[in-house]
Amino acid sequence: MNEERLYQLLGNLANDSINAEDYDELMQYLQDAGEDPALQSAIDRIWAELAPVQHLKPEESEALYLRITEKLPRNKRRWLGYAAGLLLLLTAGTMTWLLFKPSGTIPLAYKELTVPAGQRMQLKLADGSIVWLKGGSKLRYPASFTGNTRELFLEGEAYFDVTHRDQQPFLVHTGNVTTKVLGTAFNIQAYNQQLTVAVVNGKVSVAEGKAALGVIVANQFLEYHPENKQVILRDTIAGNMVAWTKGELILDNVTMADAAITISRWYNVEIVFASPELKKSRFSISFLHGENIQEVMNMICHLNGCSYHIKENVITVSRKKN
Repeated sequence: MNEERLYQLLGNLANDSINAEDYDELMQYLQDAGEDPALQSAIDRIWAELAPVQHLKPEESEALYLRITEKLPRNKRRWLGYAAGLLLLLTAGTMTWLLFKPSGTIPLAYKELTVPAGQRMQLKLADGSIVWLKGGSKLRYPASFTGNTRELFLEGEAYFDVTHRDQQPFLVHTGNVTTKVLGTAFNIQAYNQQLTVAVVNGKVSVAEGKAALGVIVANQFLEYHPENKQVILRDTIAGNMVAWTKGELILDNVTMADAAITISRWYNVEIVFASPELKKSRFSISFLHGENIQEVMNMICHLNGCSYHIKENVITVSRKKN
């Protein structure tokens, strides 16, 4: 069963809205399943959405166990032995629950950090790893790393400087794609059905499910298009791709359309083109001193023979009038 289906079934179970057919499907899967990363990933997603998490005292855990099993038909109780973790939420006086680990341990509590557009933020993880999050990005990460892996979930763009641990790989999930490292520095950009991974130092592997997409070393980047399964592996100057962590905006051989996307997130504006053909114009330019949006647009329009108009937070780019 794939992760999205598991996520749907578990969500319905947690919300007490699962029907008999779906319940039987989930129970059968749990009885047959061994260790399945898709199951753990689906649980992590539900767990984060149900936060804040309440850690139970032993007597509370036992009481909850009895409460759960009393509600299950006896012939379904065996699924508890196959489940991947107990997830509990206490909100508005109601108790929601998901799954039990055979060990009875409580799963990792995940935190979530969202960075507003136009800003960037640095985060230090429990293992000492450093993460820079770009504006408009969201990261789910555990408060501590206690299992066999260090797993995070990213939407948007982030730069990771990962503390090396041989026995505890660092995994970043972006949709169905997982980037795996032991200890290295790399940048992930996941926007609009496109994923780009660039390595500053060390080595990372990228996979979609069990299908390997590639292994990347320093000053290489991998670009992946899920809709057609296209993988592009190229050399690059990785430092340019992570210059944003220092407040430097580097646009290297980009189209106006690509530049507009980057600038929109950087300055929290919307850029529209009155002349669509301008989107294809390609150029390179760097802004290293915190230039404001007017200074940036002045230089870009000078290079590309166009003009612009700003109204509130909308920038309209047009052909320059003769």
